[in-house]
Order: sequence, then C-alpha cells, then structure tokens
Amino acid sequence: MTYHYATLRRPISDETRAWVSEDFPEIALIRNEDLRTKVIEAWSYALCCSGFARITDIPPDGNPGSPVLKTGTQADHVRGVLRYARAIAREFEETYPQVSIDWDILIAGAACHDVGKPYEFDEENRARWAASPAQAGAPTFRHSVFGMHVCLTVGLPDEVAHIAVGHSFEGNHMGVSTECMIVRQADHGWWHVAGALGLIREDTMSGLASNLRSR
Repeated sequence: MTYHYATLRRPISDETRAWVSEDFPEIALIRNEDLRTKVIEAWSYALCCSGFARITDIPPDGNPGSPVLKTGTQADHVRGVLRYARAIAREFEETYPQVSIDWDILIAGAACHDVGKPYEFDEENRARWAASPAQAGAPTFRHSVFGMHVCLTVGLPDEVAHIAVGHSFEGNHMGVSTECMIVRQADHGWWHVAGALGLIREDTMSGLASNLRSR
C-alpha cells in the first residue's frame, strides 16, 4: 500500500505570491494587512501543493468536469464571486443600516472560498484517484475541505476557514455564519446565472438547478 501526503511539492516563492496578487487583484480590498498577507499565502501554499503555478492555470470548473465555463480560467470565477459577495453585502447594508457585516472576513472568505481547488484539480491527484478510488477516495478531499485545511495551515482565522468549507455542499450539514451565507449565495448564484447566460457548456450543467435554461 502506498500512502500519500498533502504537502508542499515546491517551496513557496515570492514569484508565486506576486502571481497570486496579479491574478486576483481584489485581494487588495482586504483592509487588515495581516489578513491580506495570509490570504495571499493561502493561495500560494495551495498552488505549491499542486502542479499549478498560477490561479489562471486552473481549469474554469465548479467541480472537476462540472459545471465548466466555455472560456476563461478559475480566476474569472473566484474574482467574480468576490465582487458578487460585495454587491450583495452592500445592498443590504445600504438598505438596512442596522445590519452588521464583518467586511474583512467577508472579503477574505470570498477570496479563499475555492483555495482548495489546486489540490482537487491537480492532474497527478486526479490520475491516482481514478486509478484506485478505493484506496483513498475520489477525491480524497473536496476543494472545500482542503481549502479549510489550507486556511488553518497558514494561520487564517477560523471564520475564514469556515467560509472555505461551508461555501459548498458541506455547508448543508452545518450552521453557517452570516459572512459564509453571503459567500454561498454569491458562489451558487454566480454559477446559475453563468449557466442561464449560456457561459457554461450545456453537457456539464447537470449539477445546477433542474429548471435552469441556457440562453
């Protein structure tokens, strides 16, 4: 039996950190410097645990193979979800001044919601899972669970790691925070609207709403 360990495949370099900032400029919206630095580190760590060099190298899928954007990269999705989450939060804050939103946690959580995707999408990982799914699962961890691990490993607060794990299906089995709910809505809504607008390959939309019709 061969055992596998999710760990760095290469050292994290300043070049990788610079690429993260270049591919995901909205990270700069995080006001707290320590939080902002650790979000960049989270993406850098996740990338260096995989064969991907940059966020823009990751395929534009929600999950591997479904749903799949017709064009673009993973950066288009994660950036769009962050901007969408901001728009939702601004709408409620401006209409209902009494609401309380932790903006740095919201933005950091939106930035990290898919930080586990380099691991789940990595070609080497996917090949071994396909070859022997009974050994360690297929996948061993979904991107949401691995994303939580990444966030905690680089020292991000529980509140951000909670959004990474709770934004997707795992959030159906836990009580989710206010900021996590906003990111969940932004993420799920982004994929459904992308599908309605004809941006997703129709043969990969089975996981979206059954009443969705593509333009």
